Amino acid sequence: MTKDRLELEKFKDIGSEDLDIIENYLKKYKYETCDYNIVNLFSWGHFLNVRWRMYKDRLLFFNFTSGLMLYPLGDPFSATEMKDLSDMIKNDGYPGNFVSVPEKYIQDNPSISDHFLPAYDEGNSDYIYLSEHLALLPGKKLHKKKNLVSQFKRNYTYEIETFNKKHIELCAALSIKWCRETSEMCDDERKLELNVLHRAMTCSDIIDLKGILILTSGKLAAFSLYSELNENTADIHFEKYDPDIKGSGQIINQETASYLKERYKFINREQDMGKEGLRKAKLSYEPERIIPSYRFVRK
Repeated sequence: MTKDRLELEKFKDIGSEDLDIIENYLKKYKYETCDYNIVNLFSWGHFLNVRWRMYKDRLLFFNFTSGLMLYPLGDPFSATEMKDLSDMIKNDGYPGNFVSVPEKYIQDNPSISDHFLPAYDEGNSDYIYLSEHLALLPGKKLHKKKNLVSQFKRNYTYEIETFNKKHIELCAALSIKWCRETSEMCDDERKLELNVLHRAMTCSDIIDLKGILILTSGKLAAFSLYSELNENTADIHFEKYDPDIKGSGQIINQETASYLKERYKFINREQDMGKEGLRKAKLSYEPERIIPSYRFVRK
């Protein structure tokens, strides 16, 4: 493998002309995590300087901002091949580490520990829910959320619309309000998410981004945007609500699940990014499972 140079300079930005190639690989290998989703790769990748190329029939994504490579998409490399790939990355001045490594790869390749320290990446592990569970909110643990949904339905007459580009500015305005009113300040991280959201909405037709909006008396109370991750799973990318409307956060979660449950058995609500508040919120909805993610840190 070392005879073939990786050539990071040949990696390219993820453009609209590349989506078919990438999408075909994503569908073929059916990864369950949100890192391998065309919406996220195209939208977040634009701002995080994630580029791609084909290498030895594998699809590689390299984050030139963090210096990290996503776990190669395709038939698994051997432990030695992963080490050789890391060597070539290191030769270009980067750490040679990998992210989004599935647990199964570690189980199938125990000799990987000869070259890397596999580290559990809790903040980048995906939360998977049963769609029907989120739609029905059964049991005592979800009683408070169900109550808030019921209060919203008692207090407001609302309608649901499916997202299209005429809604972009409406959703952007609510997102800014949400950003300002749910934290002490709209910091750089949240501003980045707003930029990513706007890019995703603007390009929704080419990345197959869909969504629903909840409106009360013509006012936007909440919205969610999603795409298909695989034939059984929808991926919720963005979900915003009006902090001044009690129950709006719970109703958009519940109505989105109700809307999706006939088509998708599971809903991926992505990661908590190591934020304690976000982790608590995601756990409070009783995930069916959490898909563990690992980093490979070069020894």
